[in-house]
Amino acid sequence: MSFRLEGEVKDWKLFESYMEAGAKNGGKVFYREDENGNIVEAVYFSGAKKLAYIGKITEENAKIIRACGYKVKEVSYDAEQRILKIVQ
Repeated sequence: MSFRLEGEVKDWKLFESYMEAGAKNGGKVFYREDENGNIVEAVYFSGAKKLAYIGKITEENAKIIRACGYKVKEVSYDAEQRILKIVQ
């Protein structure tokens, strides 16, 4: 039996735990910034997991996301085809 994880979380510690574990297993974090340089979207992705952080992004959170993530212009997800599309 095969399972996939897809979700949106507001709990920073939960999202951070996926970033940390994912970094060791090939997962990636992608994030978008607004015109003022504030992170407005952060998504963790691996072959079997897509987890979006929808909580408040503090300055401390932003430093962690920038340190381990990749800045992109666009992040979109096709739930039907289960494809995460990024444009850098």
